[in-house]
Amino acid sequence: MGVIMTEPLTLINVEQRIIELEAEIDHRKFLHRLALVWLFGVTPVLVVGIVAGNLVIDFSRPGNGRVALNLPLTLLLIPSLIGAAPAWWTARGNLHFTRKQLRQQKALRDAMQPKANGSAAFRNYRDAIPALLDDYRRAAEKYRTRHNWFQITVIVGSILTSVATTAAAEQGIWSWLAVGLSAVVSISAGIISYFKFRERSINLQQTADSIDQEVQAFSLGIRRYKNLSSDQAAAAFAEELERIKEEQRKKELQLEQPPEVQQAQLHGHGTTAQP
Repeated sequence: MGVIMTEPLTLINVEQRIIELEAEIDHRKFLHRLALVWLFGVTPVLVVGIVAGNLVIDFSRPGNGRVALNLPLTLLLIPSLIGAAPAWWTARGNLHFTRKQLRQQKALRDAMQPKANGSAAFRNYRDAIPALLDDYRRAAEKYRTRHNWFQITVIVGSILTSVATTAAAEQGIWSWLAVGLSAVVSISAGIISYFKFRERSINLQQTADSIDQEVQAFSLGIRRYKNLSSDQAAAAFAEELERIKEEQRKKELQLEQPPEVQQAQLHGHGTTAQP
């Protein structure tokens, strides 16, 4: 009977696994968004297309048969109704499972890394970083999801508004539907512009990535921490993380300001910079 050789668990192996899981999460995010668009974008458009076509098109004219309209759309709608929801649910479950694996691997990496010979305050500061990173990433995902929902509303609503506007010439009710859809699109676009979900998500994700890179550099003793003692490295690490968090707070405050205030600040900085 042969002996199965297992590779010893080292910090390098854990780091490699974390990199693989992060790449896998990006792939699963794409599949999840694709299934989301399929479920809440393609399927409703097919349903509206069938309903609108049967109401608007005059099938009494030669060459306008209901079968020619309903058959291809129904053949697309049936697999969409059957497969869209399970595909979205499976993609969602796989994404959550991979994220759980990533958290476990990062916890294992933190446990395997040697503890710095710093004070108890710094150790507490260091131990709180994973929760901080998780908060930033969760917030980034939350804002990204909101942006995607409103953006899908704008895209689908714009298409349906065009269809309803075209149909309004023959059926009076479509004019009111076009007005309602146009209002929904305008409101969604205004919410996107005011709350800046996409910008908030990008800022939070960049901050989380910067902190993660700084943690890696500190743990491996590279970049700014090269040839530094434990106390010097700990002080430099804390200063850099506080700088990153302060930049994130400034970005949040900047997004809260109205556009005219931001333009005034830019002009003010440009004026003071001149001799």
